Amino acid sequence: MASFPLIIRTMHGTAFEGEALSILVPTTQGPLGIEPGYTNFIGAIAKAGVLKVVTADRTRYFAIFGGVVDVRKGERVDIYSEEVNDGFDIDLARAIAARDRNLDRISKREEGIDIIRAKAKLAKALVRISVKELSEGRQ
Repeated sequence: MASFPLIIRTMHGTAFEGEALSILVPTTQGPLGIEPGYTNFIGAIAKAGVLKVVTADRTRYFAIFGGVVDVRKGERVDIYSEEVNDGFDIDLARAIAARDRNLDRISKREEGIDIIRAKAKLAKALVRISVKELSEGRQ
């Protein structure tokens, strides 16, 4: 089966480098499926979403937070993101605690609590929980 080189980079280094059979990228315009031979494309990645990478060995899931996807037909796909978390490396207990903490902050609406920031942190926690469950085959 045909594949293409995929590189996922963050400010902290390379999160993934290898051959992919297909990927599903959460863009600001909705999910984008990319397979070998996909046309040239540059697009913005959603602020928080699930990146699915299918390789010959397995399917991997990543929590991804913003960035750009650059498809070069016949060459490779580059993904540049502020933050990427491999589903196998996510600490589920920590993500659940972050979810609960931010749900509590949002519901109480106490003086001095930045609701917008709490909602952004909640969105990240929910994506991480989803990615962890997908990586473990629980969704």
